[in-house]
Amino acid sequence: MTCKTVKDPLPGAWPSVPALDCGPRLEMNDTVPPPYSEQDRIWDAARQTLPKNIPERPKLIAIMGPTGTGKSTFISKLAAREMKIGHNLSSCTEEVEEVPCKVGDQYVILVDTPGFNDTNRSDTEILTAMADWMKSSYQDDMRLSGIIYLHAISDTRMTQSSLQNLRLFRKLCGDHNLKNVVLATTKWSVTPLEDALRREKDLTSETGFWRTMMAAGSVVRRFENSAESAMALVEEILDIGQKIVPTIQKEVVEGTKLADTQAGAFIEEAIALLQKEHDEEKQALWEEVQRAKKEHNRSMQEALEAERRRLDKRMADREEEQRQLHMTTNEALQLRIKKLEQEQEQRMAQDVELDEQLQQTINEFQQNARKDREFRMVKLGFWHLNWRCQICKKKAESEGRWMCPDCGHVQQNIH
Repeated sequence: MTCKTVKDPLPGAWPSVPALDCGPRLEMNDTVPPPYSEQDRIWDAARQTLPKNIPERPKLIAIMGPTGTGKSTFISKLAAREMKIGHNLSSCTEEVEEVPCKVGDQYVILVDTPGFNDTNRSDTEILTAMADWMKSSYQDDMRLSGIIYLHAISDTRMTQSSLQNLRLFRKLCGDHNLKNVVLATTKWSVTPLEDALRREKDLTSETGFWRTMMAAGSVVRRFENSAESAMALVEEILDIGQKIVPTIQKEVVEGTKLADTQAGAFIEEAIALLQKEHDEEKQALWEEVQRAKKEHNRSMQEALEAERRRLDKRMADREEEQRQLHMTTNEALQLRIKKLEQEQEQRMAQDVELDEQLQQTINEFQQNARKDREFRMVKLGFWHLNWRCQICKKKAESEGRWMCPDCGHVQQNIH
């Protein structure tokens, strides 16, 4: 809306200040502009580093896969900023993160997602975070153009964790969307070529783990740990030209409870199996404890009791995870806020502890420096921090280089 200057309605009543006509006022029945969404905020922030001729709605591509497969590394090859990359068994991606970047002449948002079977968070917490993001992005009219699913070719075999991630991914995505999925293997540079080719064949053969997904339209590619390779995979998704609504997104938008979604039901079934295994393990552990008591083996009893406590904690965690699956949206949100507050309190406590350690180190350094200075003073003949002549012991009247007025000795006071 353009503002224009109009004639002062009361000439001479006030100093000559032009009034502004900003057009008609917004009445109560007028249409209110849509709210400023989270995706708008993220993309507006990206405009500060990218060219100005950016489309209003960039393409959206999700990067998924188990923890440690290189999702953050993949995104870092295309992003305009550094990504936090993990180099051990701990996950470095804890929340769903949107990263704007440019691929060719198109602008896209790559969505970095946490992997299931995470080291720090339960599968339920991760599913809740992803479901929240899916619902929010749908409400903001953002649709996925496709998904790139990463798998580390360095894995010697398809572990139970990797297999569970793959099955859970299909529940999240839906088989009808697999034509918009690129299955990419990573870490070729750190794997012997012969082993890598054999494992790739195990994935894509007639009886391979990816064969069903390939039959539904998914394609298999290699990520060569370079910007060119990452760009080629993203461009393949963009060339499809058709957007998708993953199953989990459709379910949460329709109001389905998390436990009743396909992915939620899969996680709850896995929790039930773990609880059954824990019950069997606890029974076997109890029998070993009784045997150790009969043999009066105290060290064995203590070790078994410690193992029992760890097992009880794991069982309690599974029960809490199952309870979270059946929470309402508001209850899950409140729990998430509470955990974030607890994490913030822990970080603040750690900061205070680090400050105390730093202050203690500074005090020790100053104390050692003072002792060293006193030692050098004593060695030069200056006692109790009083500067004195090294020859006649006359008290100095100034610091630095000076000549004793009594004996004429020239000397330097050293701090």
